[in-house]
Amino acid sequence: KNVTFDLHAGEILGIAGIAGNGQSELLSVLSGVTLPNTGSFKIEEYLFDSKKTPSPKLMRELGVSHVPEDRHSEGLVLQFQAFESVILGYENDKKLGNGLFTKPDNIQAYCSQLQESFDVRPQNPLLYSSQFSGGNQQKLVLSREISSTPKILLVGQPTRGVDIGAIEFIHKTLIGLRNSGCAILLVSVELEEILTLSDRILVMNSGEIMGIVPRITATKSILGKMMAGIPFE
Repeated sequence: KNVTFDLHAGEILGIAGIAGNGQSELLSVLSGVTLPNTGSFKIEEYLFDSKKTPSPKLMRELGVSHVPEDRHSEGLVLQFQAFESVILGYENDKKLGNGLFTKPDNIQAYCSQLQESFDVRPQNPLLYSSQFSGGNQQKLVLSREISSTPKILLVGQPTRGVDIGAIEFIHKTLIGLRNSGCAILLVSVELEEILTLSDRILVMNSGEIMGIVPRITATKSILGKMMAGIPFE
């Protein structure tokens, strides 16, 4: 409701708030998964609203990658082998196939490269996605979305259910992507994560924005009040 903000190249805009206050719906609309009923959003010169609707395929073509909040229900097919999961949404990449026909050998080699670059363990493209730990499943999803060199990355709960080592790796990866010029919209219920990674912090409550605070002036006290529904002044 009444959500208005800008996202700039080379920044991480963190969205803080207690789960269930509209963050998930916002990511779903911006990634093209859910069609907007009212309002609009613009990516460069492309305007989307209830009449000119987005789609996940079109968002990817415009350079928008999406790491969903729930890797099991939206990010992976657990019954797929790793090399199949790392091309979900990118099946039409010419180096991986041609139309309806994929090139399994190429895809497996590509998956091996991603697993090595993103330290996915074990580095075996033939393992089923369900056989990896939570942290390594998350790195599989991140490797797929970041390897497309996105202009915009929508990322939800990037370190949910992962170990300390994987958290550090994921944080460094997001900062590196930001430093390369990518615009990152980060949703996390972990306040420490928001404070660590964000350049600006937007707080949502009951589907509305309570304010946007520069990281340099943000404190847990200020953000806590906003999360409770007290607008920032």
